[in-house]
Amino acid sequence: KCAGPYGVAHSTQNLWGADMRRRIRFVMLTSVAMLLGLGLPGMVRAQGINMTPPTGVGPLAAPTGQMAGAGNPAPAAATDPGLSINDTFVSFIDSAVPRNVLSMRFDAAYDNRQPTRATYLFAKGGVPNSVGFPLPETRVDTLELTSYAEYSLTPWFSFFLEGSYRWINPEVNANQSGAGDMRYGMKLCTWSSDNFIATILLRIYQPSARYETLGTGHWSIEPGLLAAYKINSNFHLEGELRYWIPITSDDFAGDIVRYGLGLSYGQRNPNGVWYMPVLEGIGWTVMGGKTMLASSPDNYVVQDARNQTIVNGYLGLRVGYAQNVDFY
Repeated sequence: KCAGPYGVAHSTQNLWGADMRRRIRFVMLTSVAMLLGLGLPGMVRAQGINMTPPTGVGPLAAPTGQMAGAGNPAPAAATDPGLSINDTFVSFIDSAVPRNVLSMRFDAAYDNRQPTRATYLFAKGGVPNSVGFPLPETRVDTLELTSYAEYSLTPWFSFFLEGSYRWINPEVNANQSGAGDMRYGMKLCTWSSDNFIATILLRIYQPSARYETLGTGHWSIEPGLLAAYKINSNFHLEGELRYWIPITSDDFAGDIVRYGLGLSYGQRNPNGVWYMPVLEGIGWTVMGGKTMLASSPDNYVVQDARNQTIVNGYLGLRVGYAQNVDFY
């Protein structure tokens, strides 16, 4: 028994239907364009290889913010130059700086009344032919501990790995805890001027959660653009633009655009304790998919999630000692 015209809705799409094929083509074209169109010139220049384009092609953008190509070759000492910005202070926004770092982060999210929206946080559940919650869920509280490791092969390029452990407390379904989905990817800085850097991000989400109720149940890919701007010696502005793409034919799944800005004030003390206030704002806009609203297990409705937007603000304090350790 259910309320609303979509109470027993389920997907009848074939896994490799037209929508799925279009999605895969979009993912492949986006990834290739980002890695080749933007990343290749930066990688080549970072390794000290001079590129001279054919006549009429035009100059290539070098990662130093200058134009490389039909000019004098770069000096040998500049084969692997450092970035103009090599520090970051945001927490919720992805950093544009490729770096060597190990970190752990604890998040607590309460009163999520649409946990399966676009399958961004949880898999579709509570309806026939779904893999997530057995019953329609009215509200979920989530605790998550995430470990993050990033290794920089050069000042311009790094790869990273993220793993999480989740504790969920649904109002209707049973509590559950265990490993969540894995995430891994790369960063490639393609532009660095005196006070600005821009970096390509590519993140892969692997459906590796221990239980179906702890993950999304599908692979996802997330290309993005990260940037950092040093306003002056004390003010630092960092931003992100990411596009999350679920690789599934699930009718609940939908693309999501994430965007954010972060402003920090202060400097690190290389020989002692330092602190820095950080202000961040992040937004999510759902581009498609569905969501479920339930007041009880037998009273729910499935709605279109397109154009739903969530905006959150965060005010925090980063405290550290010298250059090697800090807490947020």
